[in-house]
Parts: sequence; C-alpha cells; structure tokens
Amino acid sequence: MTEVAEPPATGAIADHFRSVDSAPAGYAVDRPAGGVNGFLVTFTGITILAMCVRTFLAHSEVLDAPNDIVILAGGRGDVQFPLRMFLVVFFVTYALRAYTNIWRRLFLVSSMLGKFLLFCVVVDTVAWLLHDAGILSISVFGAQMVSGLVALAIFPHTVLRQATLPAQGPRPLDPAIPPTAFLTLAGCLLFSAAGAVIALHIFGAAVDILKNWAILGGLGAGVFLMQQILAASTALFGARALARSRGHAFAPPVAVLVPAHNEAHSIGATIASVEEAATTYPGRIHLCVVNNASTDTTHTVAETAIAKCSHISGEVLECPTPGKAIALNMGIEHLTEEFVVRIDADTVIGPGCLRTAMRHFANPNVGCVGGIPMPAEEKTWIDKCRLVEVYMRHGFFQVSLDGYQGVMGIPGMFAIYRRSQVLRVGGMVQGMNGEDTDICMRLAAAGYHNVADPTAVYYSETPASFAHLREQRTRWFRSIYHLSARNRAMLLDRRTMIGTFVLPFNLVNAARRAMLAPLLIYAAIAGFAFHSTFTSMRWQPIVATLLGMSMIMTVGVCLMWRPSSVKYISAYLAFRVMRSYFTLAATLTLVYPPIIPGRPAVLRRARKAAEGRNPVASSARTE
Repeated sequence: MTEVAEPPATGAIADHFRSVDSAPAGYAVDRPAGGVNGFLVTFTGITILAMCVRTFLAHSEVLDAPNDIVILAGGRGDVQFPLRMFLVVFFVTYALRAYTNIWRRLFLVSSMLGKFLLFCVVVDTVAWLLHDAGILSISVFGAQMVSGLVALAIFPHTVLRQATLPAQGPRPLDPAIPPTAFLTLAGCLLFSAAGAVIALHIFGAAVDILKNWAILGGLGAGVFLMQQILAASTALFGARALARSRGHAFAPPVAVLVPAHNEAHSIGATIASVEEAATTYPGRIHLCVVNNASTDTTHTVAETAIAKCSHISGEVLECPTPGKAIALNMGIEHLTEEFVVRIDADTVIGPGCLRTAMRHFANPNVGCVGGIPMPAEEKTWIDKCRLVEVYMRHGFFQVSLDGYQGVMGIPGMFAIYRRSQVLRVGGMVQGMNGEDTDICMRLAAAGYHNVADPTAVYYSETPASFAHLREQRTRWFRSIYHLSARNRAMLLDRRTMIGTFVLPFNLVNAARRAMLAPLLIYAAIAGFAFHSTFTSMRWQPIVATLLGMSMIMTVGVCLMWRPSSVKYISAYLAFRVMRSYFTLAATLTLVYPPIIPGRPAVLRRARKAAEGRNPVASSARTE
C-alpha cells in the first residue's frame, strides 16, 4: 500500500477535553487514577497472601496437591502456571474495588466465584472420568485453559447482569446474515484450525523452538496460530470485497454534519478540508455545524470559515443542551439530504476521502461507511503509538471484519450514514458512551452492513497529555458494556454476524485486556518471589502473550503500510500494557446499584427514580 499524504496543518489542541460524555450520569462515575491504582495495590497484596499460604501448605506437607485450584489431577500432567488462582484473586479484587456498597460487593464476588469454581469442578471431574476410562486424556494444562476462557465470559456476563447500564433499546428490525458472509467466516475458521493442527503435528520441532523463544505460547501454540491465520485469511477476503465495492461510481448530494463543543482552535481546519474535498467530489455538498453549548468562539470561527468557502454551502446551528448525540440528532432532523457525513470538529478529511467512501453506497445494502483515522502529527509518543495502533486496528483488523461483513462500529470522527435509516432505527442514542458504534449495530440489525475502507484517509486529534489519553480511552473502553446492554437482544442472535460472533468476541477480548496488567504483576510475583513454590512455571508463555506472534503480525502490517513506522513498534507494545490499565480503569468506573438488606422496595423505587432522570433508560422503556 502506498504512503498517505501529509495532513494539512491544524491549530493548537485544546486543553479542555472533558464533557458530559466523559462519564455519563447514572452509568459511570469519574473515578480518579487512584481507583485503578488502588485495585493493583489490593491485587498485589491478595496475590502475595495467597502465595504465602500456598507456600506454607506445600513446605509443611499439609497439602500435597497441584499448585493451582485443581482436583483429580493424577496422571494428567503438572501445573505450569497457577491460572485459576490468578482468576480467583482478580475476581475478589474487582468485587472489593467496585463502585458500590459492601453488600453488592459480596454478591458480586459470590456470583463470579460461584460460577467459576463450579465450572472448574465440572471440567476437572469430566476430564478425570474420561482419563480414567481410557477414552480421552485432557491434561491439567488443557483443563486450565478451558476454565480460563470461560472466566473471560463469566466476567462480562456478571457485569452486564449487575451493573447499572442502559436499558434494552429497539429490537432488531430485519436482521439477516448473507450466506456468503457466513460461508466466508466458516471457511476461514476451518482453514485456520486445520493450519494450526498441521503446523503443530508436521512442524512440531519448529513449534517447540518458537515456544522456547517465546514466539508461541500464552493460551497454547494452537490458539495463537489459529488466531493469526484466521485474521490474515479473512483480511484477504476483506481487501477483495473493498476493491470491488469502491469500483462503483456514486456521488449523490451529501450533507456534512459537524458537532462542535469548544472547538474554536480546530474547526476552521475541519471546514477547510471539506471545501478541498468538494473540489474532487462531483455531487453537491452542504455543511452544517452544530455548536453544542460552547463557551469559546466556535460559532464565530465556524461562520468565518464557511464564508470563505466557494465549493460548498454551509450554516451554523445552536444547540444549547450539552451532549454530542443531542447535537447530532438536532442536525440530522434539520438536514434534508439522504446521505449524512458526520465529521468531528477536530478531524481533517483527506482530499479524496469523501469521494472514495461514498462509492460504497452504490450497494443498497450498505448502511454506514468509514475510513482510517490517521494521527494529525507524529511528534509525541502518543502520536507514534497511535499510528501503529491505527495500522493494526483500522488498516488490518477492520479489513478482516470487512471480509465477512462483521464491522461492528465506525468511529464517529468520520462516518457516513443513510439519513432515512438512521431516523428509522431511532437516531443517535443519548446519555451513554459509544453512540457511533450503537447506530452501526442498529443499522446492522435492520439488515444493512457497515464498511470500513482504509483508503478513505482522514486525520484526527491525538491526546496531547496523559490525562487526555486516560479520559479518551476510559470512555472508549467503557462503551463495550453500554453497547452490549443497550443491544442485548443482538447478543448471540444468529441472524446477525455482529451478534453471532463479533460482539461476544469483543466482550471476551475486553475482559482479557482488563486482566493483562494484573496478570503481568501476578506472573512476576509467582516467578520471582515464589519460584521455589511454582518450580514448573515458565516465562515464555507470559512473554509470548505480550510479544510473540502479535509482534510479528504488527511488524508485517507496518511494513505493508509504511516501513518507517516499524521503529515505533517497541513503544506500541508498551502502549498495549497501558491500554490494559485503561480498560481496567473503565470497568472500575461502572456503577453498581447498592443492595440494601431488608429494603427491596426502597431499592426498586430508587432505581426507578434514577431511570426517570436518565433519558436513555426512560426512553428505552417506552420503545
């Protein structure tokens, strides 16, 4: 792929980045950094205590059992890593640090531990019976891995059932998985599984070498290999589908909608980029800026910039009520064009971005189209990490999702919608995080699919400080729970690719990412401070989780897009651990309704009153 052009210059990035969307009232609390730091300190303390107890029992010969929570393990191998003990410590710590009262914390920990430990007993019993009967030998390691995967599902399941989250939104209108999309995913799954099996059996010696060099490991070499083969194979189908789709000629009139809250520093560049894009777009373009409760000169700057345009028409609307979704809905109701291009006021679109993206709408089954959000600059460490992240997320994994029509969300920085269908599914949801992904999910539930085309290039603001980065990522990572709760009718719904595969995968992946930083702390304590107890523990699987095949894939993607970006990969790998920190922080900002023993009626009335104050919950009940 060719290098993208240098972005147009933008103004200084504003210091004031917080808004009412940073922590939606009723569904999140704006906890300081001490919240997640306190979690890690508590987790470390409980880990040391648990390992001290296990060491005492082992050396005093009081308990002769595997160094993990395993029963009936005889003859099925040794414990290499105390994974189940880690999960128990994680669940206990999360319950202790959750934002609620003591009774809800007790209910949280009993719920998570009860489900997890019951499953462990069932798995170990079945494995022992199969081994004892000579039917099948499931190793202790294999049973641990299965229970670990189940724990990644138990955590989001418990969160969705107990946290205060948006109520169920509109039901799916007309969902349908095209047979070709299903066959593509099924075929790639079979191909990746077969490829992993062949590699393990035919190239066993090479696989062992890769394990020793910490290239393969983690959940097992087979899982690692299958993940990468699946992503690469579906990405090939995605690139092919995108090339066909963008080959059409389609340029109807469009409306460009720009919600702006205190964006006087950047909105002039945004409007100028739309004017430049209009020189290569055959259709008519009307620009509408919605000034959303700004306290700076956003309105004046926008009007001045529009007055300088000669290829587009434009206007500025005033929306006094804070909230991006509120501003978007106001603009959508005001506009008359069928295709609405949503652009954030800190985003600059490339000259051919609009022309390229609109071509996909020649297919009447396309509901939303987006592009690739390149960082506006490459000066700070955040910019450089973001560049590699964009290549991986939008230049590779989104293309992979395009291969089987599984794109769940298009970033609101630049997204194009069919206005009539947005209105049909209820408009932009208000009062929660992830409104840009929510509208894409509801369009998918109405029978459309989303397209993410990395050749439609635009440039967006990158956080200028750690505080801004933390606010942004906490908001982003919290949204998976808001989205899953509001679209719970889609979860595991076999009529949509998102419900069947993508949404469950994202929930499990969010749990995995939240556990990564605690897992590294846990592994360091077990491997160094308690090495005499956990003598069979190996460092390679832990390192492979951070580096290994994922690093190789990152190098390959960067070389494909822009070879010079490879020098940023080391910083990006450290940034992945930081993302785990932010993901964990996001789960700790969720609000759990307190349990008041003996006062259920009071609790019900309090929850109803809270829903009445929250527009999302109250409107969802009436839909």
